[in-house]
Amino acid sequence: DDESVLAALGAGARGYLTKNAGRQDILRAIRAAAAGQSVLDREVQDRLVASVRTAAPAAAQSLPADLTPREREVLALIGEGLPNRAIAEKLFISEATVKTHINNLFAKADIRDRADAVRRAIGAGLA
Repeated sequence: DDESVLAALGAGARGYLTKNAGRQDILRAIRAAAAGQSVLDREVQDRLVASVRTAAPAAAQSLPADLTPREREVLALIGEGLPNRAIAEKLFISEATVKTHINNLFAKADIRDRADAVRRAIGAGLA
C-alpha cells in the first residue's frame, strides 16, 4: 500500500519496486541506488502522484522565491519521474550539473529526498 511505500522512502529507501518487477528492472534499480539515485516503479509512482494531487494542500506546497529558473526546470522533470541522466539529456547539461542543481534546490526548498521532490513539484504545479 502507499503508506508502506512512503514509510520506506521516509526511512531512507532509495527506491521501491513491486513484486512484478522483471530481472532487468531490478538490476537497473540496484545500479541506480548504488549511484545514489532513486527508483520508483511506474505503477507506484502514478499512485503516489494521484494521492499527492488530491491530498496536498496548495499552501504547504509553495516553493522558495530564490529557486533559479533552471532549478525549477530540474524540479519539474523530477516531478515527471525522469532520472538524472534523462534530465541532463533533455536540458543539454551534464549529469554532474543536474546533481548540483538537485543539491541546491533540495537545500533551498528543504526537500528530503526524490519522493519529496516529486510531491513538491506536483503541489507547486510544475509537474
